[in-house]
Amino acid sequence: MDQAQWDQEQAHLTQTLEIVTQERLKVEHALGMEDGGDRYLMVNDDGSSDAEVAQQVMRAKLRELNQLRLSGKSPYFARVDFTPDTPQNRLCMPGGPLYIGRWGMMKTPECRMCVVDWRSPTANLYYSGQVGRVDYAAPDGVMTGEITLKRMFSIADGRLEGMQDTGVIGQEKFLTEALSQPATARLREVVATIQAEQNMVIRYEPTRPLCVQGAAGSGKTTIALHRAAWVLYRLQKTMEPRQMLILAPNPLFLSYIGGVLPDLGVDEVRQMTFAQLCGQLMGKRMPRMQASEGLGGRLTMTKAQRDARDAVLRRKGALGLYNELERFLKQWEQTCMPARDICLGKQALISAAEIRRYFLTDFRHFPLQARAEEVRKVVGARLKKALDGAEERLEAMARDKLDALISALPDGPQRRESARKLLDARDERLAELRALPKRFWQAYDEQWADMELIKVYEAFWQDMACRDEANRPVWAATQPLTSRGRAAQEDLPALLLLAKGLYGLARMDVRHIVIDEAQDASPLQVKALRQIFGHDAFTLVGDLCQGVYGGAGLRSWEELSTEVFACPLQIAHLGVSYRSTVEVMETALAVMRRHPVRGAGEARPVLRHGERPVLTRVKGEQGRLEAIAAQVGEWMGEGYRSIAVTVKTERAAKKLHAALLETLPEARLVTPGDGRFDGGVQVMDAGVVKGLEFDCVLIADAQAQTYPDERFYAKLFYVLCTRPLHRLAFLCLGEPPAHLDGAKILFKNA
Repeated sequence: MDQAQWDQEQAHLTQTLEIVTQERLKVEHALGMEDGGDRYLMVNDDGSSDAEVAQQVMRAKLRELNQLRLSGKSPYFARVDFTPDTPQNRLCMPGGPLYIGRWGMMKTPECRMCVVDWRSPTANLYYSGQVGRVDYAAPDGVMTGEITLKRMFSIADGRLEGMQDTGVIGQEKFLTEALSQPATARLREVVATIQAEQNMVIRYEPTRPLCVQGAAGSGKTTIALHRAAWVLYRLQKTMEPRQMLILAPNPLFLSYIGGVLPDLGVDEVRQMTFAQLCGQLMGKRMPRMQASEGLGGRLTMTKAQRDARDAVLRRKGALGLYNELERFLKQWEQTCMPARDICLGKQALISAAEIRRYFLTDFRHFPLQARAEEVRKVVGARLKKALDGAEERLEAMARDKLDALISALPDGPQRRESARKLLDARDERLAELRALPKRFWQAYDEQWADMELIKVYEAFWQDMACRDEANRPVWAATQPLTSRGRAAQEDLPALLLLAKGLYGLARMDVRHIVIDEAQDASPLQVKALRQIFGHDAFTLVGDLCQGVYGGAGLRSWEELSTEVFACPLQIAHLGVSYRSTVEVMETALAVMRRHPVRGAGEARPVLRHGERPVLTRVKGEQGRLEAIAAQVGEWMGEGYRSIAVTVKTERAAKKLHAALLETLPEARLVTPGDGRFDGGVQVMDAGVVKGLEFDCVLIADAQAQTYPDERFYAKLFYVLCTRPLHRLAFLCLGEPPAHLDGAKILFKNA
């Protein structure tokens, strides 16, 4: 890159930053701000459509202001020089340099586009095209032409720090340099380094179901979030951010990814766990949840116990359970209503036949409990009419008797005493009539089946166990919880479907769903979401090699290809791992070769080299503590700040953290219930580390006794090995695990 080109780009950056400043000042002025100082902004909310429009305009202005302020630090990251072929195309898109940034920026009032949004069709030239002949799909049709230059920039705090013209070699160099940076306490935004295979996933048709099998470190989560931002850009006229739902496995993971979407210019997107979603949909009807055993519970089981547990989980999450739930609800609606006439004394208020007609036909458009409530209204109206009639007759009878009494007896003590007794008898009978509804409704309700959700769910599995002996272990595992009014995490999909049929669910306008770590979702969970929200706009990302929850998750993506979506499911593969160095990734791949997973494919590490992983043999617990402190201190001395020290179980992590506090006071214990990811030196168990990334990872209990040579532990060990960007090390008391046989690692003694 010669000095003239550098000076030219420096001048263009200066000019762009001046435009950014001008546009920012215009927005601040429109918002009533002076000298860049923020102030409280108030919009009258009187419930009118004008107030709603004013609020939307205010939110749009605030988003624009935030983007312009961030653009003042880095307005763009790439340049593409593209010349369209035909004069007609040149009218739509004049040739010349296109600067691409996280947000588009237009100079007003000329309406001149200074920076192109990375999500726009034009930006596809940067992600998918190479220098030479290209075409891309534009709103006005296919554009063809020639790319004569692709250039990447490093801009920070408004300063041009570097640039690189990119053929394939230059692009890999830029990517390698970006990946070599230390990790932060949150997921990184990577719009500058999105690769062609990732770009295809991001820009896949937004209304069709997409499943992404991504190797560890292939950027699945990052790409899923960038796809969410692209979908909202593509559908901005018909879809708002709050109509996008991102489901993540736990609160810690939500904290980890939480900062990316606002950085991409997208806020107000719903981000939650599946359990939190169920709570919003079911409301107070959601049963109390038993504390999840999670991965930590599986780590304390024997193989036989895990196999038995997996058999239960598979049946609870099987796609076929959807039809069984529908069958049961149809059976339930036939048997939950009274089988005989409802009477008040000897008077029939409503016949059993009428109840069936109302419940099964007239009110069929309601959920079951709402139907029962509508029938109750009919009975209530008839009960009131009957009681009102009885009261009127009683009052009339008392008046007639009183008139006769007055006519028959002269005024005096005898007549007055007889009249008092008559009126007292009337009042006593009226009190009996008015007390009658309480007893009536108690008897009436007893003729209906109990529609409490957990009771119906218990009846479902009892019915399933009677129908098929293979379901008896499921009933045996479920009944101890349901008898106490509780449920487990794996029960939620079925409970959600039952609640939908019994009561209906809270309304939630969701038009696109992203499920991260989708290999841990059950087929029934995906089916339930599809049925509840009624569309095929799903993006599922995961890695079958990291499916460590056994029967609770998916065994292949093809499980979702039938009977779930109306449109064909597209399965895409991200085969390149960008997170870890070649040496770290080769170690992880050696682990999985002992227990290959069908349909997962094998990752290809990007060509970024580093140090070979090291396994250190230590003697005794004190030797291990000293080795941990030494290794962490060495990494921190190299400038790494995001370091994970992992052990197998939560109990072991707590014990290790307490022992390390004297030599590593900065170490923080991270447990499964934590909702905050802060980076730094963190001690955690194997169940917490899943889905996160760090500069360095030290597996502090890497011995054969801790990680036996089984498929479950191979997947778990693979997860641990694929977390670091730069360094991976093992500490071993005893024999090394068989998972590392064939791995090219260094061995040493402490």
